[in-house]
Amino acid sequence: MSDAASTDDEILGQIRVVCERFPGADEGELQARPLFRVGRRRFAIFNGAASDDRPRWATSGRSLHFLADPSEIDALRYDGRFSPSPHHGDRGWLALRLEDASTVDWVEVAELLESAHQQVAPRADHHTP
Repeated sequence: MSDAASTDDEILGQIRVVCERFPGADEGELQARPLFRVGRRRFAIFNGAASDDRPRWATSGRSLHFLADPSEIDALRYDGRFSPSPHHGDRGWLALRLEDASTVDWVEVAELLESAHQQVAPRADHHTP
């Protein structure tokens, strides 16, 4: 396994740990990328450095793409770590680069994912265990 694939697996494993706590969340796939959703409503996608080459994702590198909280999206857009996602960036999706697993702020990632999940989950599911 290449270093890129190994780091992808490590980061994706952490994302899975966060997302598996969310009621109704499950994992699927979109364009050979892990996708997290509630029913048919997506809230996050992981693009790995070793992911299949697709033009749409070519400039994304290793990154987490998520549905941003509308009340936080402006602040996140001014933070240089975030950029519009090629997956519906015009509809509130942002991307966070995750090049180095050792520098990822997992508390922040968990908060971003929880917020994304809450936007697509039924109202009764807006809590985490």
